[in-house]
Amino acid sequence: LLLSNSCIPFLGSSEGLDFQTLLLDEERGKLLLGAKDHIFLLSLVDLNKNFKKIFWPAAKERVELCKLAGKDPNTECANFIRVLQPYNKTHIYVCGTGAFHPICGYIDLGVYKEEVIFKLDTHNLESGRLKCPFDPQQPFASVMTDEYLYSGTASDFLGKDTAFTRSLGPTHDHHYIRTDISEHYWLNGAKFIGTFPIPDTYNPDDDKIYFFFRESSQEGSTSDKTILSRVGRVCKEYLYFEGG
Repeated sequence: LLLSNSCIPFLGSSEGLDFQTLLLDEERGKLLLGAKDHIFLLSLVDLNKNFKKIFWPAAKERVELCKLAGKDPNTECANFIRVLQPYNKTHIYVCGTGAFHPICGYIDLGVYKEEVIFKLDTHNLESGRLKCPFDPQQPFASVMTDEYLYSGTASDFLGKDTAFTRSLGPTHDHHYIRTDISEHYWLNGAKFIGTFPIPDTYNPDDDKIYFFFRESSQEGSTSDKTILSRVGRVCKEYLYFEGG
């Protein structure tokens, strides 16, 4: 592709590398990239012209604890950006792994499309647990709709307890909802692929959030390692879960 001049490489990524996620902002003509310890803001007209970046590393004490836990200093003990979702017209919700201590915050883009601010609000950071995975390589999916963040992720350091979660929302309704925790897990080592809001009818009260994932079969003997493709859905209005 490079030899045929049919693509344009981004040349300013030497500090960040390891791109994990991206978000297209068509209204502003921008592309946001989440990488290792960095978030980039690129112009769709010219990726390499006047791009902006935010340096957001994991806290030093978290990096040291991550190393003590036996994790790799270069590929695991850093803040890998896994969530970039549009929260409202002026802010982006962003989460990173935080050296196996997930953390989230808001990026201010400003009101005016011609003058993008692109600043992380470091005074209002919050826990990313149940919103973002601990492990930078763990399959994961999320989507933002009506100010609610729906995620399919692991809720623990070891990545064994996987769950569907809902968080954020309007100011009066900021709390977590997740699939139940029990000895009979709803999900058995789920590997999430994607999640999408899909309307079922013309009535918005019937809208659903669909999760696409793979998991190990729970039927049969314990030695059965069959991997099954699954689709689950969450009703936005009544908050019940269906799977198949």
